[in-house]
Amino acid sequence: MDDSQLPAGPRASDAERERFTDILERHFAEGRLSPEEFSDRVDRALAARTLGELYELVADLPQLPAVERPGPGTAGRRRWWRR
Repeated sequence: MDDSQLPAGPRASDAERERFTDILERHFAEGRLSPEEFSDRVDRALAARTLGELYELVADLPQLPAVERPGPGTAGRRRWWRR
């Protein structure tokens, strides 16, 4: 096996491929990717076999701030002092 056939890290899971397509979608929405670039990168993300292939797709993009999601059971919960 030559260097071009070596895997680029651990295998990627479906969840990891989905996470990277979400990241690409955010960059597209913020105007960092053209429609053609976005489509190409999403296709490559869905076909990626390793984490290295996924990280290559976002290597030239800035890191996005984390999006905080409400924890389980906190949505719609009223505070005892707010009635």
